[in-house]
Amino acid sequence: MNIFEVAKACNVSKSTVSRVLNNHPHVNEEKRERILRFIEENNYVPNNIATYLKNRTTKSIAISIPYIDHPFFSQVSYELSKNFNSKGYKSFVHQTFCSPSKEEEIFISLQRNEIDAVILCSVENDSKVIEEYADFGLIISSNDAQQTEYISNFHFDEFNIGKMATEYLLNRNIKKIGMCMDNPFNRAQILRLDGYKKSLSEKGIAFNKNYIFSSAFAINDGIKIGEKIKSMYPELEGLYTGNDYVSAGVQKVLGSDVILIGTDNHAICQITNPKLSSISLPIIKMAEDICTHTINCLVNKKKIIINKLYEARIITN
Repeated sequence: MNIFEVAKACNVSKSTVSRVLNNHPHVNEEKRERILRFIEENNYVPNNIATYLKNRTTKSIAISIPYIDHPFFSQVSYELSKNFNSKGYKSFVHQTFCSPSKEEEIFISLQRNEIDAVILCSVENDSKVIEEYADFGLIISSNDAQQTEYISNFHFDEFNIGKMATEYLLNRNIKKIGMCMDNPFNRAQILRLDGYKKSLSEKGIAFNKNYIFSSAFAINDGIKIGEKIKSMYPELEGLYTGNDYVSAGVQKVLGSDVILIGTDNHAICQITNPKLSSISLPIIKMAEDICTHTINCLVNKKKIIINKLYEARIITN
């Protein structure tokens, strides 16, 4: 008999059985009693070889991102890899292409003990899915807005980022303001949109859904958005973008006709004319903290759950 057969017999997930066997506190008492009773009645003994495999270390860390060519995720994965490498850990980047099933592939690698930990730089699955896999190893979330008690989360104040950027434009005495998002279903992007709406509302400005542009990842996307604004929404006065490369693309089309503010304070802001303003995020600090926390948990064989929030600041050029 194995853990899968126990789970099937008790009509629970295998991770629930694992939690009971490891005396995990977050288990429904009725399920716990049902599992323990079945184990006792059937003389089930956990596989010691499997326990050994689970406890060994590979010193390998997976960094899960949606797209490697996205400016933000490229920088985050670079900083994380650099930090882990300096501490003697191997790391590799896993692209999900915003697919929950592709993300789950890396969880399965964790379950099979092929890696020690997964750093999620963008979360594609529901928290319940992630919580189940968290029983098999260390999962840490970076840049995700949804909190869970099962994994640590290092993230930015996304609501305030959207609000801060919009207020920057409002303070320039303009009222018709748009916003660019990459993945409109991402929780962090939704929070930025909420911050944008809040700032408009505080000034008595009605939200216009036509001023929201999605699938904005790179310079070419910014060019397309700039052309759309030029032909369909020439009244637009200001625009907040999810990254500076999108801002650069918009600027190529519209020049100084629209006041822009981007995100991440990339070097491209310095070579545009005029220079672009941006929201600067403490990516380097966050990567250092994630690396330190991950290694601390692995070395001490203990999951310490923390939630760390980082503030952003405006860089005006």
